[in-house]
Amino acid sequence: MNQPGPDYLIQWAKSCQRRSRCALSGMLAPLYRLRAARFIIRRILDKMEGGKMFSRTLREILIRQYGVTVGMYSYGECLKPGLLPRGTRIGNYCSIAAGLRIHRRNHPTDRVSQHPFFYNQQCGLIAEDSIEEDASNPLEIGHDVWIGTGAIVLPKCRRIGNGAVVGAGSVVTRDVEPFTIVAGNPAHFIKHRFPPEVIERINASEWWNIELSELVRHFPVFVNPASLESIERLTEPRASQHSRIAGS
Repeated sequence: MNQPGPDYLIQWAKSCQRRSRCALSGMLAPLYRLRAARFIIRRILDKMEGGKMFSRTLREILIRQYGVTVGMYSYGECLKPGLLPRGTRIGNYCSIAAGLRIHRRNHPTDRVSQHPFFYNQQCGLIAEDSIEEDASNPLEIGHDVWIGTGAIVLPKCRRIGNGAVVGAGSVVTRDVEPFTIVAGNPAHFIKHRFPPEVIERINASEWWNIELSELVRHFPVFVNPASLESIERLTEPRASQHSRIAGS
């Protein structure tokens, strides 16, 4: 099958960007407070804004209603309203597989009882939570991170760095360094994705802050194995003139 030419790719990406916020956005985002309206609002946004990967209104809803920030073009479990703890921040171009679980606080092990009756106000016994809220220990996931199926991230992990990979079924108990691959229970270091000089060059490019319609101009860079020569195109002076993703 022939690969579409660069002009087609650029126009396709620009079309997706134009559709990413529909004319009804200003009305639908506030209406999401009504539980009865939520399902139909999600259906409307899927249809009118090109799907969850592109929808800017869905991302606004996640911030407003759930205190979760998800960057553009990230997709997967991170876009399920109410799934992730408040304070979670996810960068652009991330790939999040099914079954992700993020925990930001533990049961208190230094008390007579570990039962939520005695620390969680939602159980009805106490007036307010007696341990830190989720948002007090937020998780930050960088840009272009891939998290495999069924991964669990525990409270002592506070950051998963740019370009990292978390293997399927991993239990992440500590921070994950940028451009590393971790896996297992507990998750442990497997390898770096690239040599140090390639990682440095990718970091310098900050390509994840560039809009898709600009990135596709460098299409060969992204569909072939990374090399210093190919990444050089992303760090040329003209890269600073690229349109950048809003909020990045």
